[in-house]
Amino acid sequence: MDLCSVFSENYLLSTVNLVKSYFIHSYNKKAYLYYFNCNKDKLSIFNQFGNKVQLIPVENENSYAYNPKAFYYKIFAIHHCSKISNSFIYSDSTNCFVSDATKIHLDLVDDCLFMAYPYEKLTNKHWTTKKCFEIIDSPMSEMMPQYWAAFQAYNMNDENKNFINEMYKFANIKECLLPEVGIKNPDNDSINGCIEHRQDQSILSLLINKFDKHQFYDIIKDNKYGDWQTLASFDKHYKIQLDGRVLSPRESKFGNYRYL
Repeated sequence: MDLCSVFSENYLLSTVNLVKSYFIHSYNKKAYLYYFNCNKDKLSIFNQFGNKVQLIPVENENSYAYNPKAFYYKIFAIHHCSKISNSFIYSDSTNCFVSDATKIHLDLVDDCLFMAYPYEKLTNKHWTTKKCFEIIDSPMSEMMPQYWAAFQAYNMNDENKNFINEMYKFANIKECLLPEVGIKNPDNDSINGCIEHRQDQSILSLLINKFDKHQFYDIIKDNKYGDWQTLASFDKHYKIQLDGRVLSPRESKFGNYRYL
């Protein structure tokens, strides 16, 4: 499986860290790296990887494409990569691989891998605007789990191509992707409304329901790839399992560049 990620200049070193971890621990195939808000002169840092890395600019397709708090660029990267790779892992740039990742393809379900959040407080109704529900029209998705958007994997069959095309279509509808992260109570309903919209993660989660691609919480997979930081923040009884972990989430965001 190839690697797909996206970065701005602020996350340049994080991306190098991720790519090094991928080539050490994973399939040693190609890395497709998408960039925006980045001085092109800085891209020479990737020369060390030779032709194993392909650098691709995110296209400025709408008014929020380069807004770092809107996350359009993540869906752009996944959509573009789906056209040029037959099988790929998407990872946010601050994650890194920390042990053997050559068996991710065995954990795919129907040629994809998604990581569900298991708690009621992490269902879609709390993290998606009413307008997004209305436009995507995914019945009963309000009660379904949010899925972690920072780690996904795909083999490119026809259904996954259609799924990603739909993500891209809805990402280009402003009311589905926005408001940007950090806007509290965007529906102005403090009792029943959305706490905070989750942009690309909301689109992903609603489409998983619409396409019936649910992969409910699996403790074994969670120990390998899951977002333990979020789970621990919502559940004081959550036990972090570092043994057997394949992916370490957001590691370089907190200053740990273990592969540099």
